[in-house]
Amino acid sequence: TPGFKFNDWELRGVPVRIEIGPRDVANNSVALARRDVPGREGKRFVSQDGLAQTVQQLLDDIQANLLARATKFRDDNTHDVTDYDEFQTAVQTGFAKGWWAGSNDDEQRVKEETKATIRCFPLKQPGGGGTCFYTGKPADKVAIFGRSY
Repeated sequence: TPGFKFNDWELRGVPVRIEIGPRDVANNSVALARRDVPGREGKRFVSQDGLAQTVQQLLDDIQANLLARATKFRDDNTHDVTDYDEFQTAVQTGFAKGWWAGSNDDEQRVKEETKATIRCFPLKQPGGGGTCFYTGKPADKVAIFGRSY
């Protein structure tokens, strides 16, 4: 059935479904269905003329939409912390971002206590410096911590 085929290809990760039926051929049109926008909102009818350019633009829009959603989700779930109590709360629900001047031993203790590890040191570091949320020492870089599940 068409529904099974549509679902099968969506599960495989195909971003755009192009539907062409007898009436579409007669009308020189096709239906484009976006995977990232479910339902009627993600489906539109376009002319077969210039279909390749239309699909390329649609793929670019899908990529931009997915990137924006992922970035928003990441930012909404990254919490700035200034002390260890805030850190312990933050890593329970997402990522914790704070000034870090700890050693490898400090990082290991944090991991044992919270199951959180350093995920990255952002390439764009804020200027100046701060105070390490764990050791209280002056810190010159920010680290993002998270838990694996």
